[in-house]
Amino acid sequence: MNQLMEIPLHAGPEMERAINRTDFFRLFKSVCRASGFDNFVLIQQVDRGGRFDPTSSFHLSSIPDQERPALARALTEDKGAVLSRMQTTATPFTSGFSMDTKAGDALPTSDHCLLVIPLHSTDLKRYWLLLDGLRAAPGRRELAELMLDCMRIFSRFHEKILAGDASSQLTAREIEVVRWTSEGKTSAEIAIILGLSEHTVISHITSSARKLNAVNRVHMIAIAVRRGIVT
Repeated sequence: MNQLMEIPLHAGPEMERAINRTDFFRLFKSVCRASGFDNFVLIQQVDRGGRFDPTSSFHLSSIPDQERPALARALTEDKGAVLSRMQTTATPFTSGFSMDTKAGDALPTSDHCLLVIPLHSTDLKRYWLLLDGLRAAPGRRELAELMLDCMRIFSRFHEKILAGDASSQLTAREIEVVRWTSEGKTSAEIAIILGLSEHTVISHITSSARKLNAVNRVHMIAIAVRRGIVT
C-alpha cells in the first residue's frame, strides 16, 4: 500500500462525516486511488439465472452512466464466469475481466486486475465491490487492509443510505403515484387518474424519490421494482 493508505479510511474523519451518496462515492474513489485501481462498482447480488441491471443493480459506480449498460451486460455474459463465482463463493477473488467496455473482446494484459470483494448487510443481502485497474493482484496483507476499509465504508453506507431506503416507508398515495409512474404515465395524467392537482402529484414523486434515495424518476422506479413496491 502506498503512503496514502498509512491512515486507513475507516479510521479517518471522512468516515464519520459521510452521510450521503456523494460522500460514499468519494470514499470508495479514495480507496481506488490509494491502492492503484482505476474504477469501482458497488453492486447487489443477483439470483441464479438473473442479469445485472445497470440502474437497479449498481448502487455506486465510478463508471460513466452511458457505459453501465454495456458493463452490466458484459458481467452477466462474461466467459470468465465472474457472476458464477459471485453466486458460489463468499470470499474475495481476482479476475482478468476488464470493466473497460470499450476494450471489446481484447485479451486482458497480465498486469490488469479485477478485485471482487464480498460485502454483507445486516438484512442478509449480499453485495460486491469490484475494483478494476492496471496493477497486479494484491498480496495477502494488502488485501486484508483493503477489505477492512471497504467493509467499514460499506457498513456505514448501508446504515446511512441502504437501511434508510428500507425503513422509509412510502404512504399509500405515494405508492399509487410511483406505480402509475412506472406505467409511463406523466404527472398530468396521474393527476387526472387520481383526482389530484399536478402539483400534488409532483410533490408525491419528489417525496417518494427522496425516501428511496433515487436520483431521478427512472432510478426511483428501478428501486421500487427491486423492493417489490412495483411489480
